[in-house]
This record gives sequence, structure tokens and C-alpha cells, in this order.
Amino acid sequence: MRRGSTGALIAAALFLATIRAPAQTPAAARTSDGKPNLQGIWQVLNTAAWDIQDHPARLGVPAGEGIVVGNDIPYKPEALAKKRANFENRATADPETKGYLPGVPRIMYMAFPFQIFQTPDQVVMVFEYDRGVRTIFTNGTPHPRGPLNFWMGDARDRAGTNAVSNVRR
Repeated sequence: MRRGSTGALIAAALFLATIRAPAQTPAAARTSDGKPNLQGIWQVLNTAAWDIQDHPARLGVPAGEGIVVGNDIPYKPEALAKKRANFENRATADPETKGYLPGVPRIMYMAFPFQIFQTPDQVVMVFEYDRGVRTIFTNGTPHPRGPLNFWMGDARDRAGTNAVSNVRR
């Protein structure tokens, strides 16, 4: 009797495993104007702030898996040389060692939470790390003229596309 029950349970489990529910994905939350709602508190839980590729532990850097699919970046020779020079000079060249914000996209990978606020005209990211703030204008306004320094970039929506461009001056 016990043997028969086990066989029936296995058969039922195999049958149920072959049944596929219709693909249902929850609808993404939207704002009142129909754009994706990004508001909330976000945090990255990886080591990409130190290196976006797989990397071993070293002084001040925990070992970690990268975020690059396949872990291979097809650098041009001059770009690879610059990456190596930056790594060798990181103790003095890294903006973070001088007390500056790490910039974009690195701040997005820092192991500190950040909050996104959203209106029809802008998306504002407020970072716990060093109290950084980044504003992305989504109303098509042009970049300001003049010698302005936007440490976190000057991101603007290309009018009507909802695609954000990032220009660093």
C-alpha cells in the first residue's frame, strides 16, 4: 500500500510539473501620466562599485562577481591601457579618495541605499552616500549654457522620447 501511494504521488508530481501556467507578469506600476513609476528606495547588493568584472579580494576591496554578462569587455588597446593606469593610480586618482562623489554610474553601484522621487517633469535620486543628489529632467528642457560643473551629470530627456541622455561637462 505504501509503495502504491508513493508511486501515485510521484506520478502526480511529474504530471503537475508538465503543466505550465499561462505566462503572467504583473503590470509595471505607472505614474498618473503613464510613465513607469520608479519611486522608492533602491539598493544594489553587489561589488560593482569596485569593479564591474569578476575580481579577487585586494586591500580595501572585497572579492566579487561582476555584472558584465560573460565577464568580457572588448576594450580597445588604448582603453585597456587607461583602465590599467587608473587601477595603478587608484589611491590618488580615485575621486572618492579625495572626498568627492564617485559620479555616475558608479554611485548607482555603491552599497548604500538611494531614493527616487518622480514628477512629470523630473526624476530625482537622493543618495545616502555623501548626500549626493541627481536630477534627470524629463520635460525636454535644454542643457543650460555656461561654465557649469555637473558632478552627477546633466541628464535630459530628448523631447518626446522618454530616453534620457547624459552629458557631463
